[in-house]
Amino acid sequence: MASYLEKVKEAMNQFDTVTIIQVPRAENANVDALARLATGLEERLLKTVPIEVLETPSIDKLEQVGSIVIRPCWMNPIISFLRDETLPEDKFEARRLRYRSARYFLKKGKLYKKGFFITKSLVLR
Repeated sequence: MASYLEKVKEAMNQFDTVTIIQVPRAENANVDALARLATGLEERLLKTVPIEVLETPSIDKLEQVGSIVIRPCWMNPIISFLRDETLPEDKFEARRLRYRSARYFLKKGKLYKKGFFITKSLVLR
């Protein structure tokens, strides 16, 4: 809806004067029926309201919704070491990674921290 509002505002800027009038529902039966159809209140309106299916969207601009940014995680080096034995170039970091990864294990691609109960119950399954 925000994209359509933007289009209307752009179109309004092309005119010298703009007047917006609210049309009462009694005078605009098709729009009222369409609104009820959208909320799914009346099934009988399916037969009386003309529905037009658009082949292409009337808005060119695509909205980006819920974008996800994947950032490096502290678990990535541990997982790659446990899976592929990949170590960093730096000797200090490699030693540190070996030490840290000794506390973890992989099971079906998931990283688990070792502990008495967790290790025994997950590894034995």
